[in-house]
Amino acid sequence: MRYFVSLIVVMFVLTGCTSTEQPPVNKISDISFEAVKVASTPTQTPSPEEAMNQPLTLEEPSLYIEQFETVPDRQRVIMVKSNFDMQEDSFKKALESSLKKSDEQAELQYSLEWETPRFLRIRFVFDKETLTFMFNLDAAKTVDGRTYSREDQPNSNIVVVSYNGRQPSLTLKNPLTNEQSIIPGWDSNWIKTIKGNGGAGPSFLFYGKDQHHLYNILNHKMLELPVVLDKHKDGYGNDYGYNDMYSDQFYSGYTYLVQGNKRLYKVGLKDGKRELLYKFDKPVYGLSSSPDGKKIAVLYAHDDLIGPVADLKVFDAKGKPIYTLENAAHMSHSDGFLFVYPLSWADNSHLILPADVWEENPLGRIVLDFGSKKQSVLTDKRLTEQVIADLIAYEKSEDYYAVYSVRWSPDGKLAAFQFRDSQIWVYNTEDRSFLFAGAGTLLDWMPNGQLAWANTLNVAYRF
Repeated sequence: MRYFVSLIVVMFVLTGCTSTEQPPVNKISDISFEAVKVASTPTQTPSPEEAMNQPLTLEEPSLYIEQFETVPDRQRVIMVKSNFDMQEDSFKKALESSLKKSDEQAELQYSLEWETPRFLRIRFVFDKETLTFMFNLDAAKTVDGRTYSREDQPNSNIVVVSYNGRQPSLTLKNPLTNEQSIIPGWDSNWIKTIKGNGGAGPSFLFYGKDQHHLYNILNHKMLELPVVLDKHKDGYGNDYGYNDMYSDQFYSGYTYLVQGNKRLYKVGLKDGKRELLYKFDKPVYGLSSSPDGKKIAVLYAHDDLIGPVADLKVFDAKGKPIYTLENAAHMSHSDGFLFVYPLSWADNSHLILPADVWEENPLGRIVLDFGSKKQSVLTDKRLTEQVIADLIAYEKSEDYYAVYSVRWSPDGKLAAFQFRDSQIWVYNTEDRSFLFAGAGTLLDWMPNGQLAWANTLNVAYRF
C-alpha cells in the first residue's frame, strides 16, 4: 500500500541554550505523486518564452522543501515546490556547487526528477551507514531569471540531511585528516557537559526518561544514574522534559541535584542516597557547583510569572545560604516557559552567569567575582573582531548564535561552531577557511584533537 505523510520542516529556536534539531523526516515506503496531484488543483504554467514576457509581480520566488525517508534504507528524497516555474538547469548547478558531505570519501548519488515545472523530487542514494550532507538552493532560478535567495530569510533554502541508521550515536572526527569513528550513544533531549569525573577529557550526561548515562568518551567509562520518582509530587513542570537537574561537577562519590525544579539534594553516586539541602518557593532555572564542591550556585525565578529574570542564591556544602543576588541573570523569553539557564564556575571564586547575546556580549556570559562581588562581561581573546565578523558573515545572521556556540580546539587554531539547523562547521583561524564537519549536537574537542558531537533521534539541547 502506498501512502503519503506530509510534515513541514521547521526549526526550533531556544534562546539561551544550544539547540540542535535534525530536519523532520517523513517515513514512507514509496512516494505517490498522484496523491499530491489530487490534493492540489493543478495550474497551467506558461512556457519559458511566455514567462519572460509576463508582467512583473510583487510576489517573491520562494521554495517549500520537505524531506522524506524511504524504504529501502540509505536513501533520502527531498521534495521541492515553487510558487513560480523553476529553471531546471539552475537547480542542478545550485545543488552541485553547494553540496558538502561529512565524509568526502562517501559515495553519494542523486537524481533530479521533475514532476511539473513547479514540483521537483531530488533522490539521494548513499553507501554509508551514517552520513550527513547539505546543500543550498539559494542560487537556483525561476524561468524568468530570478533567484530564490532572500535577504530576510538567508538560510531558508539550506537542506541538511543526516542519516544515522535510526540509532543514536557519537561521532569523533579529526577535521584536518577527515578520520572519524562512530560509537553507540543514547537518545536524549538534553546533553550536559560534566567536569571532574575522574577521567581524561570531558564527560557528557545524556538525560533519559528512565535512566541517565554519564559517559567519558576517551576512557569509555559509563555511570548509570537511575531516575527516581519525586515522592513529594509538588515540583514544578518544565519545558525541557526532565525532572532531574544535575550539577555540572561530579566529585568522588557524590554530586548535587535539583529535583522537580524545587528541591536541592546532595546525592551519593554509589548508593543513590539523597540528602535534602534546600527547598525553593520558586522554580529553579540553573544549577552549578564549584570545582572544590564547597559552593553550590542556583538560579531561580525572580517572580511567579516564570519570566526572563532570575535571582541567584549560593550555598555552602551543607545547604546553608551564604549569598543572594536579585536580578542576577536575564535571558529573553516569554513568561511561563521554564527552560534551563546555563550556569557554571570558572574556578572556585568566579561564577559565570548567563545573559542575552548581543554585540557587546557575543558570548552571552557575565563573570561574577565571588570575592569582590563585581561583575564583568566574559571575553575571549581568541574571538577577535575578524573571527567574529567571519562567523557572522558565514552564518548570514547577526544574532551571534555561531559565536555563542564556539568550541576551541586544544591548540586554539580551530573553532568549531553550530548553526541553528544543526550544521557543525570548523573555522581555521590561520587561513580563515570553513570546513563542513557534519550535523548533530556539538559537544566539544577531545585532548587528541578530535571533535565530538552527538547524533540523536530527537531534538537535543546542550548546556
